[in-house]
Amino acid sequence: MNKICFLALILLASCQDTPYQQGKRLYTANCANCHMDDGSGLSKMIPALSTSTLTYSPEFVCLLYTGKNDTIFEGSSFLVKEMPSFKQLSSTEVTNIINYVNHSFLKEFKEKTILETTNDLKNCVK
Repeated sequence: MNKICFLALILLASCQDTPYQQGKRLYTANCANCHMDDGSGLSKMIPALSTSTLTYSPEFVCLLYTGKNDTIFEGSSFLVKEMPSFKQLSSTEVTNIINYVNHSFLKEFKEKTILETTNDLKNCVK
């Protein structure tokens, strides 16, 4: 009887809302501090992922891989916008982050494949 309960518990645990558990863990560890747990960002300082139109694009893959340093002039002051690079992540990990973000925050969800991410990474400026 205990074996049956254990198997049932394992099956229930595998039926979670988010099929992208590695993506969720990587997002929480690398992205949520700035982009927030819900992808809402921080006003003008850090863009919201929950309303982004770039999260499936090759540009988003490159942004994750290479990061970004940008200074913009707003009002009478300069704002430094910086996103770290995540070159240490594999194409599988980048794909899982993208799929987690898209699945969790966007109404229209289209899964990105590892092959698509790998091809996008080949075109990134290194």
